[in-house]
Amino acid sequence: GETVLGNRDWLVTCACSAGPAFEGAGVVNGMRATQGAIEEVWINNDTLEPTYRVIGGGKPKGICGSGLISLLSEAFLTGILDKGGNVNLMAHSSRVREGTHGGEYVVAWGAETESGEDIVISRVDVDNLLRAKAAIYAGFTVLAETVGIPLESVSKVLVGGSFGKYINVEKAVQIGLLPDMPWEQFDFLGNTSVKGAYYALLDWRRREQISGIAKRMTYIELSADNSFYDAFTSALFLPHTDLHKFPSVVEALSSKVEGRTSE
Repeated sequence: GETVLGNRDWLVTCACSAGPAFEGAGVVNGMRATQGAIEEVWINNDTLEPTYRVIGGGKPKGICGSGLISLLSEAFLTGILDKGGNVNLMAHSSRVREGTHGGEYVVAWGAETESGEDIVISRVDVDNLLRAKAAIYAGFTVLAETVGIPLESVSKVLVGGSFGKYINVEKAVQIGLLPDMPWEQFDFLGNTSVKGAYYALLDWRRREQISGIAKRMTYIELSADNSFYDAFTSALFLPHTDLHKFPSVVEALSSKVEGRTSE
C-alpha cells in the first residue's frame, strides 16, 4: 500500500497496511498469478453462471489477484454480493450456498478443477479482500486530502508491481480499489521495485538519482491521523459508502438491474 503523490517539484508519500489478500493469502482458494490460476471471471446476469479464463489454459487450481478483483466486481453487479460483501443466499442458483465459512459462491465445480475440489469465494474471503482494498483506497484519498489536492486534479495514476500489471481497470474501479477516473489516466508499470533495484546496482548515476528522489519525499504517517480510520471504514463497502465518488459504478448497477427487470 505504498503511495506517492506529487509532480516534478514536490512529492509526499505514505504507506498503509493492505496485506497480501490480492496475492492469494487469506483467501481459501487464492494463489499467485501462475499457471492454473483463474485470472478473470464473468458472471451471466440472468443465470448467475460463471465463465473464467485460466493462466496457461487447462484446469484451474485457484484464483489469483486479478481474478479476485474481477470476481468481486461481477458478483456485486449481478447481486450475488451486496454492498457489505454479504452473499445473497436467496439468489436462484445452485452455485450460491452455505459453506464452512458462511455464504459462498462456486466459481468452478470439482469436476472442472485440477484438485477435484470446488473453487469458491466465501464471505470470509470477501471480508479479507474488502479490508485490503479499503486500506489502499483510504491511503491515497487521505494522502490527497492532507495536502489539499482533490483526486479530480490528478492527471495520471501510475500503478507499480507485477500484480498491478494485470488489473482490469474497470473491475478495480467497480469494487472501489481505484478511483473512478477515465481509463486512459491509468498507466501500469510492471515490477518497478525490481527494476529500481537493477538500476541502483548497475548504474551509479541512476543510484544517485534514486537517492535524490527519496530525499525529496515528505513522509506522512497515516496512523497518526484519525481521518484515515474514518476513510478506511467508509471504504469497507462495494464500492464505497459514498456512491457519488463512483458514478460509473452507479450507471453499471442501474443497467444490470434494468436488464434483470426487463427479463
